Amino acid sequence: MVPSTSQRSRRLRKKLYLDEFAVFGFSVNLHLNTDSDDALDSFIDELVMFADSRHLMIGGGGMKEIELVFGSSLRYGSATEQDREAVKLWLEARDEVSVISLGELVDLNTVY
Repeated sequence: MVPSTSQRSRRLRKKLYLDEFAVFGFSVNLHLNTDSDDALDSFIDELVMFADSRHLMIGGGGMKEIELVFGSSLRYGSATEQDREAVKLWLEARDEVSVISLGELVDLNTVY
């Protein structure tokens, strides 16, 4: 039988990223209206620079249909609702992005 999270020691909760040490992030699905690899590379480079400026890291991939997961690049850090909104606004301002599906903040260690 596995003990509930409240019965685990602080050290173990930290090691397992549970309770107060949970790491939150969000997913983004988008469609790009680009036909060249250069345009895709340019978009990805700019997205990475934007994410880095907010101390976020990105995982995922795709070519035209892109699925991404954003999380904090800081140890034991989490993406925030402000980060989520900033990413949404940045993507909506881009001409090459036509469809955006933005997920809610979730515990990345239990979902992915």
